Amino acid sequence: MTPQRLETVQAAFHHRFSGQPSFTVRAPGRVNIIGEHTDYNKGFV
Repeated sequence: MTPQRLETVQAAFHHRFSGQPSFTVRAPGRVNIIGEHTDYNKGFV
């Protein structure tokens, strides 16, 4: 996450909840809008 993106996220949090977050976490992942399974990477099916 770039420093600019982090600042944007924290500003949005402050605007929404009138305070600063205790911490910020980034969790990369994948979303499939049409509902296909995405958990078959290197796993058992």
